[in-house]
Amino acid sequence: MKKFFIISLTLFLSCNAFAVARFASVGVKQGNIRSCASSKCSKKFLVWKYTPLEMFGVSKDRQWVEVKDFEGYSGWIHKDLLSETPALVAKSDINVRVKPDVKSDVAWVVEKGYPMKFIKKQGSWLQVEDDDGVKGWVHSSVVWGFLEYRK
Repeated sequence: MKKFFIISLTLFLSCNAFAVARFASVGVKQGNIRSCASSKCSKKFLVWKYTPLEMFGVSKDRQWVEVKDFEGYSGWIHKDLLSETPALVAKSDINVRVKPDVKSDVAWVVEKGYPMKFIKKQGSWLQVEDDDGVKGWVHSSVVWGFLEYRK
């Protein structure tokens, strides 16, 4: 009976953990995604502040988080490098506009993969801010990430 309970609980928790995607963003200027859950493991790629990452695993010591970026690249990052700050990344080269309107002036252009902090939503438009504090608006269809933190 005890064995059945443990198996059922494990299945229940694993299903609930993946029912809603869990995201975090990079909370430091620059971080490393590694090939395994240790600072001794090789670096796979760099991530920058506000890069949104989907979390889908935790190391046995609970110090490392297995993550995936918007292109599906995965690896491990130390938990201390992550933040609950809602964040987005450009899925392609995009225009960041002055106002939430396709006819609005372009404030600046960002390249594919450029990370931004989410500020607020207005219809299908999202106000964003980069690491230098420059704000603008992007359409929700051209970015990937999360608008609120879920544990």
